Parts: sequence; C-alpha cells; structure tokens
Amino acid sequence: MLLKAIGFFLLSSVKFAVATLPISAIFSFGEAWLISVSGGIAGAFFFLYIWDYILRVWSVYIIRHEKKAKEFKINKRKRKIITIKNSYGYWGIVILTPVILSIPIGAFLLDQYFKNQRYKFLHLSLSITFWGTIFIGFFELFW
Repeated sequence: MLLKAIGFFLLSSVKFAVATLPISAIFSFGEAWLISVSGGIAGAFFFLYIWDYILRVWSVYIIRHEKKAKEFKINKRKRKIITIKNSYGYWGIVILTPVILSIPIGAFLLDQYFKNQRYKFLHLSLSITFWGTIFIGFFELFW
C-alpha cells in the first residue's frame, strides 16, 4: 500500500488531474486528498525552483560548449504557448495548471513569462489544494 501511495504521489506531482480518480478509488477521502495535494505541491516546488536551477547548470556547463547557435523558429507549439499566456494571463495559468495544463507546463509558463511575480508558488499551491478538494470530493461523492 505504501508503494501505491508513493506512485500516486509521484503521478500527482506531474499530472494532477489524471491521478485523482485512481487515488480516490483506492484510498479514503483524507488519504487521497493528502497524497494528491502533497504530490501536486511537491511537483510545483520541484518544477518552479529546482528544475530552474538544473536548467541553469545545464546551460552553463553543457550548452555553452556547443558552437552552433540554433535559429529561432515559430511553430505550432510556441504559438499555442503564447496564445495561452496572452489569453489567460497569470491567474488563468495558475487556475488552469492542475486541471488542463500539467504541473510542469504550468510551472514553466509561470517561470518564463512571470518572473517578477512574488507568490507564484503560494498561488499555485492554493490552486492545487482547491482543485484537489473539488476532484477528490466529487469522486468520493459519485463513485
């Protein structure tokens, strides 16, 4: 049972909305809520702070030694990211991250486009807590 909890914790840290249904089917409301919300918040912390540090170290030691600079090209993915940023803004990304966007993508967008926002982690954690309560409560009620 502990291995299942750890697995769902790790799944919640990456894909929060997908992990809540199987968690609520196996565990009680309190356990499911604690596993999914703590996994989502841990994922938000990792992808907001630690992942940024890893990318900086990567760019200093690995990419610096590459001689050929890549040409900037606009493709569908970059266009979609800019559309999400311009359409929804900071609060839209914070609210949609646990539901539609995954936590790594939402943290990346917040880190790239809203660097000066002071309480990114707090707002993202509150959003994860809110959606975790809604999802787990809904699944406990109707399943």
